[in-house]
Amino acid sequence: MASVLQTFRPGRVWLSEPRSWPLSIAHRGASAYAFDNTLRAYEIAHELGADMWEVDVRLTADRVPVAFHDEDLKAVCGLDLKVADLTATRLQALTAEAGREAPLFSQIAALAARLGASIYLDAKEGEAASLAVADLLEHRIERVIVGANTPDYAAALIANGCPYPVSILVGLGKDPFPIADRCGAEIIHPCWERAGQRPDHLLDEAFFAKARDRGLPVVTWHEERAEVIETLVKRPILGICSDQPEMVARFARSAGPGPEIVCHRGACKIAPENTLASAKAAWAAGFAYVEIDVQQTADGQLVVHHDATLDRTTNGSGAIAEKTGAELAMLDAGGKFAPFFKDEGIPLLGAVLETASQMGGKLYVELKEADPHHTVRSVLGTLATEDVFFWAQNPVRLRTIEEAFPQARLMARAEDFDSLETCLSSLQAGIIEFNASNASLEAFETVRAAGRRPMIAYMGKDPTEIERLLALKPDLFNVNEPFLVARMLGKSE
Repeated sequence: MASVLQTFRPGRVWLSEPRSWPLSIAHRGASAYAFDNTLRAYEIAHELGADMWEVDVRLTADRVPVAFHDEDLKAVCGLDLKVADLTATRLQALTAEAGREAPLFSQIAALAARLGASIYLDAKEGEAASLAVADLLEHRIERVIVGANTPDYAAALIANGCPYPVSILVGLGKDPFPIADRCGAEIIHPCWERAGQRPDHLLDEAFFAKARDRGLPVVTWHEERAEVIETLVKRPILGICSDQPEMVARFARSAGPGPEIVCHRGACKIAPENTLASAKAAWAAGFAYVEIDVQQTADGQLVVHHDATLDRTTNGSGAIAEKTGAELAMLDAGGKFAPFFKDEGIPLLGAVLETASQMGGKLYVELKEADPHHTVRSVLGTLATEDVFFWAQNPVRLRTIEEAFPQARLMARAEDFDSLETCLSSLQAGIIEFNASNASLEAFETVRAAGRRPMIAYMGKDPTEIERLLALKPDLFNVNEPFLVARMLGKSE
């Protein structure tokens, strides 16, 4: 480690840098969307906009630091074996068999260096911390916090010359300030997530006054309650841990002008398409719309699923129109996407509507093989007309909606008509969709002059093409890569 320190010495200036919002700290990675402490969890955390990754580190029998929370393998593998009694190779083999391979900490450090992420190190043992810190120094990772679970451990880290700032994790019912005074911790981290429905109320002005007097930044417990996060982000806090780091990261995005993002089939790169998980991820990240596809079962139930058949995305087969709602309820619509989402079901339209209402989300509803009267009546019975728009590739369904529900907002695709003028005159559609080939400033001017809103649909991930399309300034942008678009919008302002 000495040779590394001669050429790289991490600083602490970043701790006191002014920031508009707290850092988004991915708790064991994006552990709401992948198995915790896995490479996949940290890759998703980066995609979701996390600033820092919290990593639990233990030491194997052959003294290799690994990312693993529990002392044993009972929860992960169902085995009564301790991490400390296994070699790193054996641990990785056993966890891989369980579908969630435990990475070496060096792998996470390398990934963080490549993606530009910071690390919150929660070392479960002293030597594990020392070896993990060496990996971080080797990869020249500047922004790191080393967390200690006891005052003695914090004091030992500091006494041994830890090159990174040390935080002290403090449980519920304990005053963090005298503890920090005694051990010399540079950051306080109250772990108070179980302090009722509003643990944020414990962080009052008197609390922050004490923190300011001591020059102690504050990091909070892992939090996933929207109302708590919305309060915490307004407080003088260094960082907020969360299993859903997008809930914190959304506040760091610029509030400047930009299109409303429509998440095609939800956050479909993070969670299985057209599921409650993908819809929740999109709205939790602050995106405006989720696009869903509606099908109808043999017994008249409305479900959210893209294909007319079940084979591609579920463990079932055959046509949805030939299945009952009860039969669909038994299927897994998540396991093919990732083992983490095994048993994620095909949602009823009503469940998606209820979730949208609860989360303040908007919907773009595409009618597949679903009755338009039943579908629109169900949707507008829950959501306000301004929070949803409809489209169907079958023009008869669109005409039916226009005639039966004049208050409903419709979308029309310019590509489906001989000319833009015909598109505008054929349907009273409030939104006109363009693709990468036919979108233009001139067309958008025509659409806006007619009192309509232009939307671009682009399902690719080419940053150059996204940049070109954003420059056209559409009102809405329907994409498969909402987080990439959000990052690009942030950089352009």
